[in-house]
Amino acid sequence: MADQLQKEAHFMFQNREDNTFHQYFVNSMKYSYKPKQLHTLSRKCATLLLEIFTKMYEARHLYPLIISSSDDSINTYKLPSLGYEITDRHLPRGFVTPRKPYTSILCDFLHCNCTSYTNCSDNGIVLSCGHGYHSRCLRRCNFKCLICLKYLKNEIKINVESLKISMTKDLGENEFIVEQDEGTGDNESDDAEAVAGEIEIEDNLLENTKKTFLSAKNCVFLF
Repeated sequence: MADQLQKEAHFMFQNREDNTFHQYFVNSMKYSYKPKQLHTLSRKCATLLLEIFTKMYEARHLYPLIISSSDDSINTYKLPSLGYEITDRHLPRGFVTPRKPYTSILCDFLHCNCTSYTNCSDNGIVLSCGHGYHSRCLRRCNFKCLICLKYLKNEIKINVESLKISMTKDLGENEFIVEQDEGTGDNESDDAEAVAGEIEIEDNLLENTKKTFLSAKNCVFLF
């Protein structure tokens, strides 16, 4: 009797209105893309990746260039292989501090006294922030990166002060938030001829990109 009541309760629960389980697992849902559209999207993705890999391969011997530096020592770099700009903020945290990690030496500790004649010269680690420490120097810092710790403390103070100012600031008469409702529509095209034409264009573009990539590799092998 108890089992029968339990089954009836499960059945009634699954047939309730606004049932989440019924909505996502029982009702059939239409997939938003058709097979021909998926074929076109896969060709577009392959073409884009091949173009990126071609640029990277052709510029593999070029190094990033520093094109500008801000007042807070944040550098902006130009990446020849990808063709866009990045800043130190895209790198590990240590590169946005006033004392950036050294690439030529291991230890970034200000009071490092390890030399090539001591036992600690080759024993060290690079932390996730990018700063490196000898094991002995890291113990002296209580296993913390003091450079990043100081930077984070200062940034927290600056952000707190900015937040306090923004919370106590009076809004002017013309300062308000405008909310706009963007309508969403289904732009899916059912025109079979248009889809077929787009597939043909993407296939041709992909083949041309393949030839460009292979020709770039062959030129390198010839030299």
